[in-house]
Amino acid sequence: MNDHDLAKKLAAQAGEILLEVLATYKPHDPENPTANEIKAIGDLGDRTANEFLINQLKLHRPDDVVLSEESIDPEARHNSQRVWIIDPLDGTASFSRGYPGFAVHVALWETQANTPGKITAAAVSVPVVKTTLSTADQVHFVTEFDSAVHGNMHLQAVGWTLSARDDIRIVTSASNPPTQLDAMCSALRNDFNQDVTVERRGSVGAKMAHIIRGNADIYVNTRGFNEWDIAAPLAVARHYGLSVLLPDGSDFEFNQVNVEVPGAIICRSRYTNSILQVLAEKL
Repeated sequence: MNDHDLAKKLAAQAGEILLEVLATYKPHDPENPTANEIKAIGDLGDRTANEFLINQLKLHRPDDVVLSEESIDPEARHNSQRVWIIDPLDGTASFSRGYPGFAVHVALWETQANTPGKITAAAVSVPVVKTTLSTADQVHFVTEFDSAVHGNMHLQAVGWTLSARDDIRIVTSASNPPTQLDAMCSALRNDFNQDVTVERRGSVGAKMAHIIRGNADIYVNTRGFNEWDIAAPLAVARHYGLSVLLPDGSDFEFNQVNVEVPGAIICRSRYTNSILQVLAEKL
């Protein structure tokens, strides 16, 4: 199996495991689980998916190093040629409550790569909607002229489920929405003469998949997170033709000593300039 297929297979299998955990874990009162029960199911999901991915990567790629949210940061990764950056359960709060906004992230970083962020293979599984998106997917593009995009050509992935709607949709974190959200909404309304609506959703990967599936257009994080939150969604989003940048418009670097990342923009390319202009005013 090549790295693309392996990432997709492992992400999908880990997602199935998480659904099994949800199906078998029964709180005393399913309609009103206690705080301890919510924490317990989250911890069980994190641990179970992490153990599966770690063991499978050791089996299939024994010479590679793994950086996981749920494991000790391996010092060996700083001198490694290949590092898997994984989040076995992104959106633990959503998972713990049985909400759909959780995902599995699997990404491969290679030191000699010339791909964005040096991520060469990636997959994101969103188990509840039975979707696994990856760099193994065959995505065909058509060039389309749209005068609303300031006269520029842009790419749109064939197969995206673009719903017939007149609004622009921003999907954000329920707990950490971008600080410039109101200003972004105002700028987009002015630039495109369309209504702008905001939806809350958990995992970064789930938000990215929500955009690809045609249910949203933009995700912005200005508060920051860690490498495992964005490495896989970044590569998959770009594979599907989305624009992915840091909030200041620069590109990502991964496998850093400090794994903190200042945020991200994932959006359809037509909206990139409007968002960057708003964020630049606040930097």
